[in-house]
Amino acid sequence: MRRGSAKSALPSLDQLKKRMICAFLIIAVLFTVLVFRIGWIQIIDTQTYAARAMATQTRDTTLFARRGMILDRNMKELAVSTATYRIFIRVKPYSDAPYDYDENSAMLDKAAVILSGGLGTSKEEILTKFNTTAYRVSVAKNVDKDIVAKMLTDARTEKISEIFEVEDDTSRVYPLGTFASHLIGSVNSDGHGQSGIEYEYDEYLTGIAGRLVTTTDGVGNPLGNDTSRNYEKQDGLSIVTTIDETIQYFVEKAVVEAKEITDADKVECVVLEVKTGDVLAMATYPSFDPGDPYSPTDEAELELFNTLSTEEQTDYLSRMWTNPIISDLYEPGSVFKLITVSSAFETNAIVPSDHFYCGGVYKVEDRNIQCWTYPNGHGEQDVVTAVGNSCNPAMMQIIQRMGYPSFSKYMELFGMTEATGIDLPGEAVPLKKDYYYPSDLATMSFGQGISITPIEMASAVAAIGNGGNLMRPRVVRALADEDGNIVQEFPPEIRRQVISTQTADEVRSIMEYVVNEGGGQVAKIPGYRIGGKTGTTTKLINGEYSMSDRVGSMVAMAPMDDPKFVVFVAVDHPRVGEYGTTTAGPAVRTITEQILNYYNLQPAYTEEELAKQQQSRIVVPKVTEIPASEAEGILLGFELEYSVQGGSYAGDFIVTDQYPKAGSYIEPGGTVYIYGD
Repeated sequence: MRRGSAKSALPSLDQLKKRMICAFLIIAVLFTVLVFRIGWIQIIDTQTYAARAMATQTRDTTLFARRGMILDRNMKELAVSTATYRIFIRVKPYSDAPYDYDENSAMLDKAAVILSGGLGTSKEEILTKFNTTAYRVSVAKNVDKDIVAKMLTDARTEKISEIFEVEDDTSRVYPLGTFASHLIGSVNSDGHGQSGIEYEYDEYLTGIAGRLVTTTDGVGNPLGNDTSRNYEKQDGLSIVTTIDETIQYFVEKAVVEAKEITDADKVECVVLEVKTGDVLAMATYPSFDPGDPYSPTDEAELELFNTLSTEEQTDYLSRMWTNPIISDLYEPGSVFKLITVSSAFETNAIVPSDHFYCGGVYKVEDRNIQCWTYPNGHGEQDVVTAVGNSCNPAMMQIIQRMGYPSFSKYMELFGMTEATGIDLPGEAVPLKKDYYYPSDLATMSFGQGISITPIEMASAVAAIGNGGNLMRPRVVRALADEDGNIVQEFPPEIRRQVISTQTADEVRSIMEYVVNEGGGQVAKIPGYRIGGKTGTTTKLINGEYSMSDRVGSMVAMAPMDDPKFVVFVAVDHPRVGEYGTTTAGPAVRTITEQILNYYNLQPAYTEEELAKQQQSRIVVPKVTEIPASEAEGILLGFELEYSVQGGSYAGDFIVTDQYPKAGSYIEPGGTVYIYGD
């Protein structure tokens, strides 16, 4: 019974046949569908799948172009780009194929540990970057070769090197630190210029990136029969500036010393080549570090900066990067008198021998305007002496004789109503009114009530030095390729001729008198013919001029028989010293003397200078019965110190006594004490 029952459970032959037929039909149907699908993919939808395959098997790598260098006029490096690297982490394979999530997570965790140690970044911050839908993520750029090598060695040790990818990159380096920072500028995190020359000439410096297209397998490794396509990069061009590194060094050192001595808010200086308008040096102190442009260099300022809000920090950085020599407006004061007399000579309104009377006060319409340097009046004086005395009433009379329309015309010709067009970003345009009252124009004759930039003032004085041509100041002279070959030049540009050669000669003679006999003797250098003019102006605060907040400035030109350069220094809000003679003058003299020596211009001493050099002691000059500002300039010209005695004085005052007395002997560098009413 049991045996028969088991036998009856087996399928019959017919049943087996039916089952085989069903299985065959199912297989046939599936095979037909598969063949149809393969045919559809290979014939109908081939482009779609080919593109998808290429997308998962092709790596498109950017070849970053090297940013061009910034060089001085002698091809010395001021800003360079060095070879660095970018690090990417492959967070998942370059395909849609499934992978072991646990294994991949462990690899990424190890990678985060390695990156944290090499980059000095927290592991958690790096793991956050891995949270992406992309196949790979950028974790660092501008990484040094040694750091990259160490991380790759650690990755091989942990057997995760396949997820590390390294590409060539470049990093901006400023080998001289804060040197000429406001002029050179800096770059942002993407390597593009954000201030100075870096910004103005960014299109030339940047270059054009290239591409390397590589075919890979499913995990990102290059295929053996790979046919890579390399699109060559084009490195940026180098900028050849007009800056002379040596002269820039003289200026940098002088402005730092001037700020320390005067305790000013800031000190700025520009040196122009007279004949071309080339900027030989330009510096402002405090400065910033272009290699780390997002942090103040001063520790106290950095501490303050860290307490500011994001918006306040942005404003702070914008001010820190601003170049005040081209972007800040100021009232030039008595330095502007050179423009006044130049205009009057050119219109034949005056000749050097004309006399003007100063009684200490001059009335224009219903306003009495005082003589700043000598309230008691200079009396009768010719034009040369009036400029040497820095007499305001004389300047107002000269303007009246010339006529206000002519004066306004020459202000425009000298560039006092427009930007210079210097090749730097952010140049300010002078303030200009639709109408000026006679009293406005009267004060403008001695540099009060007119707002210009330091570069405009220096450029106008340079025109006096070169025979009357107003040059467009420039900071870049040429573009060069990576081998240093010049590919494009930017020639000097004459904006216009503003005065005749004769007028220029006459004004230069006045400038020389100011240094030899007037209040600009601080700039006197034995053996050389120096010309100059000082200026002091109060600042307009909330609509009123503040006697306690001033700008002292001085301009000098040398050598006067064949002018080669102009030096302009401005000292903003000095707390030690009040006048341009004492605040800006010493820096001007130091820079001028150093440049003369650098140019190897030999001195030609007068008999008086030779005799003075042979003496071991100095004869004290007479500084009584003159304004204190002028007395200080004379004493500094004799390389003597001074000290004001007898109380505190508001503004300028007349020196009534001195010790040692005039004609006495004193050792070089000694102190002369001056007294007032």
